Amino acid sequence: MQAVHWTARLARRLSYLAMFATVVFVAALYDDGEKVAVAVVAAVPAVVLFLFATALEEAAALPSRLLAAPSDAAELQRSLAELSRARRGRVFRSVWRTGRAAARTSDLVRPWAPLLPLVNLPFLVATLASALVTPFLVLGALVVLAFYV
Repeated sequence: MQAVHWTARLARRLSYLAMFATVVFVAALYDDGEKVAVAVVAAVPAVVLFLFATALEEAAALPSRLLAAPSDAAELQRSLAELSRARRGRVFRSVWRTGRAAARTSDLVRPWAPLLPLVNLPFLVATLASALVTPFLVLGALVVLAFYV
């Protein structure tokens, strides 16, 4: 699991660097018509890497969430029982607790969902391409920054 967390942190940092490059490109080329489209395309690696890091973090947290699923289901049952017994003044609190408990137990319905992006070959190829392109984007952003400052 340590390697998964390390990879997620690396992907998150690369996404931040790609977003920095995108901001620099947009700021430097905001008045050049079609060049702005090129600058916006530079945001694609940032988004892909951010989504990959999020998917890795979700996949790493999946075992602990699945272990906690029985207690979450019991909490949902208790909050539903409380909701059915709620009086006028406590209905909002009961609805809130039931909604939070239902959100926590969503892994019971779809436990494989965090893993789907990690087995999607086009997404993995896009992630690899984004990771390889990001250093060049940052380098280009630094060059643009040097010329426009």
